[in-house]
Amino acid sequence: MKKHAAFLLAGALTLGACSLPDTPTVDTDIEQSAAADTLEDTDTTENHFGFSTKVANPNDGEGENDNIAYKMNLQVAADAISRFSASLPGIENVSTVVTDEEVLISYQVAQDYDHEMDPNEMADQVKKNALSVIPRWYHVYVTDDPNLRVNVESIAQTHLNDGDMEDAIASTIKLMRESSPQGYPIDEGENANGETKDEENDMAEEDIDLAPAAMDIPAAKSLDA
Repeated sequence: MKKHAAFLLAGALTLGACSLPDTPTVDTDIEQSAAADTLEDTDTTENHFGFSTKVANPNDGEGENDNIAYKMNLQVAADAISRFSASLPGIENVSTVVTDEEVLISYQVAQDYDHEMDPNEMADQVKKNALSVIPRWYHVYVTDDPNLRVNVESIAQTHLNDGDMEDAIASTIKLMRESSPQGYPIDEGENANGETKDEENDMAEEDIDLAPAAMDIPAAKSLDA
């Protein structure tokens, strides 16, 4: 399970090819959708859809497309997930971290929320909001444990090498799954986090350090000062 924390600063939440000559791009911007109510009226004949049409290329099977890289803007994705989740009834605040493979969400239920909801149902709603934003291969982990909010936020705020960041993420995921409901299974082949049985077994077999360096926010910030 690879983790690349540097992707937290990657380019637009748009599926776009790298800037190579003659390489088509398809742009979709969820930020524009989220801010649609603030936009001035524009020409209704002009849309902002993504569209592409291609003719079969006989060289596709010979590695011609190997250098085309598609990227997603992780910052925009995290912002969209937090915005959508915070709009759910009873949710007071949300913190979201999006890596290249996982989404980690910490949410808090408002103390004055009158309507009773099963905690697993609430977790499922938060998770489904994330799944509506990210590509299908992602795994989503949620927590309503206020003690784990610092873990989620510290992953984005601290600067760790790849190995330490991988440990911090794996540790936080383990704690989230142990302390908080994760919602219902996504389908018959995937658990509540979107993991297949093999992926779930691989994670269970990992030797995870439960005291990751990312938890030490004050120390990390003092190093940056």
